[in-house]
Amino acid sequence: MTNALIRKPVQEAEPQNGGKPPRKLEIRFPPSTGDVKFSAPFLDNTLAKMLSLQNRMLKTGSNIAASDAPENVKKEQFEQSAELSRIIALICAEKARQGA
Repeated sequence: MTNALIRKPVQEAEPQNGGKPPRKLEIRFPPSTGDVKFSAPFLDNTLAKMLSLQNRMLKTGSNIAASDAPENVKKEQFEQSAELSRIIALICAEKARQGA
């Protein structure tokens, strides 16, 4: 097996109004290491967006809990918030693993 990167092109959209065609986007995967790494800025940006979303969800959850919403709606919102917390924990663990 070679050390060349495997390139998988993303499907291109048709140019509109006779303009320039869009740039070709590629996703690059290492041959077979199985070890995926994310850049520190990517992890930081993703974490910031997730924390912002979590803050919004906590405010919404507080409003839902204080309302007369059905119990299943309250439970679903709580479960979504808990899942987001787990995702945030995974991002933090990845940052720690990579020493970012």
